[in-house]
Amino acid sequence: MQTPLIRGNSRADLLALPAIMLGFHPQQSCVVLALEGPTVRFCMRVDLDWFAADFDGIADQLLNAADQAGADGFVLIGFGDPDVASITVAELVEVLGPEQVIEALVADGGRYWSMLSPDEAVGYRFDTSTVAAQAVYHGVNVCQDRDSAVAPVTLSSPPAGHVIQAAERHVAQLDADAGMDLLESLAEADKIRPQDALLLAVLLDDEARFGELLNRLRTWTAERYWARLVEARAVCPARFEANVLALLAVASWLSGRGAAQTSCLEQLSVRAPSHPVLSMLSRLHRDGVPPRLWDE
Repeated sequence: MQTPLIRGNSRADLLALPAIMLGFHPQQSCVVLALEGPTVRFCMRVDLDWFAADFDGIADQLLNAADQAGADGFVLIGFGDPDVASITVAELVEVLGPEQVIEALVADGGRYWSMLSPDEAVGYRFDTSTVAAQAVYHGVNVCQDRDSAVAPVTLSSPPAGHVIQAAERHVAQLDADAGMDLLESLAEADKIRPQDALLLAVLLDDEARFGELLNRLRTWTAERYWARLVEARAVCPARFEANVLALLAVASWLSGRGAAQTSCLEQLSVRAPSHPVLSMLSRLHRDGVPPRLWDE
């Protein structure tokens, strides 16, 4: 999926950009927009108490990502209680360096202030910004909150046991070539039925088929595979979740769904803490490696 070009030219537009880039409206959060010239290279969200929770880890991750992206300036926005958000933003200014921070804003949901100028509070609304209008035009979906954004990778309602057993028997009867052929037809489909999504989940329990789909994941294929994997996740029995979640984590990262990626990794750390994809993506996340490098 090609990323749409969205232009902004005001502080109100800056306030709207995080929701569009994250896929949900950030709450009780601080957002870093890293710029190279006038172009936003990445958007990173942290909790308002990030500096108390993991100062060194988050600071290193942010600086690594900025270096990888070639960022030469930053916009910081704190969303939430103005007193708390302003402290969070000030901590990030110190990490990045005041000379690198182009703008630092604090917003409480209906008003915003600039920490770099003594202006009075200004009212704003997301849906009246020009970038929000452009996002609607391009079909960009923005969820109301993070929980809504991660729901596709967290909600699961497996079918009855006899249905699962029938799917397992069907897959067990396939030879290696037939299994790969079925995997390809399901993963490449425009949409699959719940019974086919269950077959996909069972197929991916095989390491060879798991590796094949992992090798096919690229920034330009991630969107299609993400949709099919979400359908598999929705009906996935617990014993098949690990590989489905691992692939969903990679597809989420490659398609720019940071919240979904984090949720998948959190679930994977509980279900399969030694899964190789968990350690790989955790390392890439820590080092701020951009998805484009995966394609290389």
